[in-house]
Amino acid sequence: MPGITAYGFYVPRHRLERSKIAAGWGTSPPPGEIAVGNYDEDALTMGVEAAGACLDDKSAPDALFFASTSSPYAEKQVASVIATACDLPRNTQTADFGGSIRAGVSALVAAANALRAATRRDVLVVASDCRLAAPESDLEGVLGDAAAAVRVGSEDVLADIVAVSHVSEEFTHFWRTGEQRFLQALTGKFSNTYGYVRDVAEAVRDLLAGQGLEPAQLSKLAAYAPDARAAVDLCKRLGLDPKTQLVAPPVAAIGSAGAADALLALGAALDTASPGDWIVVAGYGEGAEAVLLRATDALPAHRAQRSWSAWLAAKSSLPSYQKYLKLRRIIAVDGGGEAINNVLEHKELKQDMRLYGSRCEDCGEVQYPMARVCIRCGARDRLADHKLAKSGAIFTFTIDYLIANVELPLPMAVVDLDGGGRVYLQVTDFIEAEVEIGKPVVLTYRWLHDGGGNHNYYWKARPVR
Repeated sequence: MPGITAYGFYVPRHRLERSKIAAGWGTSPPPGEIAVGNYDEDALTMGVEAAGACLDDKSAPDALFFASTSSPYAEKQVASVIATACDLPRNTQTADFGGSIRAGVSALVAAANALRAATRRDVLVVASDCRLAAPESDLEGVLGDAAAAVRVGSEDVLADIVAVSHVSEEFTHFWRTGEQRFLQALTGKFSNTYGYVRDVAEAVRDLLAGQGLEPAQLSKLAAYAPDARAAVDLCKRLGLDPKTQLVAPPVAAIGSAGAADALLALGAALDTASPGDWIVVAGYGEGAEAVLLRATDALPAHRAQRSWSAWLAAKSSLPSYQKYLKLRRIIAVDGGGEAINNVLEHKELKQDMRLYGSRCEDCGEVQYPMARVCIRCGARDRLADHKLAKSGAIFTFTIDYLIANVELPLPMAVVDLDGGGRVYLQVTDFIEAEVEIGKPVVLTYRWLHDGGGNHNYYWKARPVR
């Protein structure tokens, strides 16, 4: 039986208190805060972070499915980009899912079906969203940025995927046309009652009935929710206790992360579930999809390396609403750069995206970029390709006040990587005290600049939170 074999989260460091939005417009948003991606983050980069939390050195998945409604590309497969940045084999199957905020659950269902059909053995599902709300709109202060990933396989399963159910019917609630930058919505009681609650409740009810389960037997409901009140109404419709059976929806803690919401809630449920617990994860959008899982005895020993609560706690508040507008590019900023042609990209793909250096077979020296001559012993053509670690410490750094960048000043650091190799990178997601010699950092895949009408990405150093 297919099931979840690993799961992970990614939540940007920055948070914006909703009260700062209220101060800017004189509105009355709910209390709390939203997670805000940095200027160099989008659905793609957050997806790379979440995917990395589910990967290990033992084996690689043979498929990667990416779900998002806010892909940085209208025509370019992001799943393949994430697979390359994660150094997955070239024969990995990749696919993008989009068009609806239930795309994350749809990708999970597709992964389970692929295993049941024996066409895939190990699928990594990544869901990530970085949606924009128009300034002073009802959605501002509701949308947040985050990503989640789950790995689906048949060995060392943490939670069995027992059954799925579907509801599909047109209902206009959230949308964005190809010409629109900001998410559109018809919010309010009618949309929540006759769209969200009706459709998700029907999918969950059919799922439980198909397995002969009563609502009281369900340990946790991990569901997307447009707001916290709607999630409570859903529980009441299903006969569930929202205080004990509902996983607090992400919208209450970091804002609604769209396609990632349901998988974030699923991960939060797995953080605390016990063997034998029944869990339902449900997505919504032009209908609903629900998946029934049952936690196994392997779960307690193989939970996520970093829990949902730990991601929520590792944060830094933005100083102002204006800063948020700048980071999310709602205020236009100059981030241009030169075009990168595909000849250079192809030539340096293994080095720049898969992050390989060279290791001398004579003296063992590791260096980056890849080279033919050892910088230590001078050996020529005795260097083998070497996969670099994505963690290390700052060897030295400088602060650049003149570089063309969205944010200034910009620290540039020489990083000594664990296991060898030295790289020179921009530093991101930092506060001043974190940029010091000897400070530990991890490498994160981020937007570098736009050029030639395209997005260009590269690795940066991020202080360990």
